[in-house]
Amino acid sequence: MSETTLLLHTRAAGREILLRVADLREVVAFTPVTPLPSGPPGIQGVVLHEGEFLPVLDWTAIEGGPTRQGPPMAMAVLRPRLGLPLDGLTGTLESPEEDLLDPAEGDPWAPILAGLCRVGGQDLALLDPDRLLALLHRLRKAP
Repeated sequence: MSETTLLLHTRAAGREILLRVADLREVVAFTPVTPLPSGPPGIQGVVLHEGEFLPVLDWTAIEGGPTRQGPPMAMAVLRPRLGLPLDGLTGTLESPEEDLLDPAEGDPWAPILAGLCRVGGQDLALLDPDRLLALLHRLRKAP
């Protein structure tokens, strides 16, 4: 018997992506980000969320990400305490975990993806928060 995973279908950094609902604390309206002088690479700044500072991802630091971002409409708050700016929300869907496909060869986002899910004839990228955090740590340590 295959297990299905509930996924949030969204748009971020100009790309359709999926997030595992289990990896999310919540999705909230986007609030302005306070930049950090000399902040770590990959973090655009922080927002005050539930009385704590929450670092917010800078999609432009991700290879293949946009060079410029428009104003996000929402923010996904990941369980590892990272905010992801979102351009839009499409809805939720269920997908069998074992049906993940490998990212396309040359996809610059491959290092932060768990794989691709086929949804209605379209292959959508499933973001892996652990890989994303590992990339942010590598960016921080880079000379």
